[in-house]
Amino acid sequence: MEQKKIGFFGGLDFVTIITAIIASCYGLALVYSATYSSLSDGQVISSDVRSMLVSVIGGIVVAVVVSNIDYEIISKLWPLIAAGCIALMIFTFFFGVAPSEREDAKSWLDLKIFYFQPSELLKVGFIISFSYHLDMVKDKINRIKTIIPLVIHGMIPIILVVITGDMGSALIFLIMFIGMLFFAKVNIGYFVAGICAIIVGFAVAWKTGLISGIQRERITALFYPDEYADVLYQQTNAKIAMGSGGWFGQGYLNGSMTQSTDFTVPENQNDMILSVAGEEFGYIGTLAVILILLVLILIVMNTGLKARDNVGYLMCSGVSVMLFAQVLINVGMELSLLPVIGITLPLFSAGGSSSLCIYLALGLEMSIYRFSKSQSHALFYTE
Repeated sequence: MEQKKIGFFGGLDFVTIITAIIASCYGLALVYSATYSSLSDGQVISSDVRSMLVSVIGGIVVAVVVSNIDYEIISKLWPLIAAGCIALMIFTFFFGVAPSEREDAKSWLDLKIFYFQPSELLKVGFIISFSYHLDMVKDKINRIKTIIPLVIHGMIPIILVVITGDMGSALIFLIMFIGMLFFAKVNIGYFVAGICAIIVGFAVAWKTGLISGIQRERITALFYPDEYADVLYQQTNAKIAMGSGGWFGQGYLNGSMTQSTDFTVPENQNDMILSVAGEEFGYIGTLAVILILLVLILIVMNTGLKARDNVGYLMCSGVSVMLFAQVLINVGMELSLLPVIGITLPLFSAGGSSSLCIYLALGLEMSIYRFSKSQSHALFYTE
């Protein structure tokens, strides 16, 4: 009996998309506040807010469209997706541009209309290709002949972002790689060996000076804060701003540090967006940010657990690990538990590339949700 289609929005995962929209609306409000004091006469919104607004609207459209395409079709296109992402990263290495404060990190492409960071798209491409790879070898996942190609696969995006100077994204990819291996049920012994290798590699990089300059200072400052007060200036002021808000905050657009014209908390619209929530909405506002993101992560994981196959499960695992890693590192940076490495808070920080690509990843999750329930709810599906 032929199944009846119920339209473009039929079977849509409304819980996921509504949660993401709530996060984006809250994020837009925070970014607007963070840039409010810098608005010139007659200027309604900053370029950061405008770019974020466009990317959120575009991202929602992309997510809904992708949710209508069977993720099995998408997964089988992994060679084209991987090749396209790699080519874009290589192009960035030669023609990328860097922000004025980080001239060594040529991680953006100037598209004239806006700046795009290809490493954000690479995250989604890696989730797709690595999920397919893991599924292909699931029956022999713990053989050394299987692990070696998986490690090579995982190292490719890490190397690509490192050569563009984006060490923060490299760490995200490392966590994604380890997390997806964990959800693929790789033997714990490999993780122990891998962690030991990472520790040795870090020690060698530190000893030989591969980790140098501001990156080295930011790590050292965590252990010797009194001697590196200038290095910790951004994080210290961010914590003061968060603490000054108390339980309920100083009020929207009334934060004394957020609305300061001398940029008391540098980049508070990006890396330090949580300081705006803390100062103006208090501990309650900060907790709301973290809870919204936690709910989104759990929703994605739940979809993975109910997926119709292993590829869908692994894709959702990859998306949830990506979100969790960014939340963990961003909050760790703002609390001075981790060094500043330029990782934004998903859907809350300013950044068009990040928001757009997160919605793309959520589109994959919604495709898995839709097709694991009923293919009659979609427009494009496999027989």
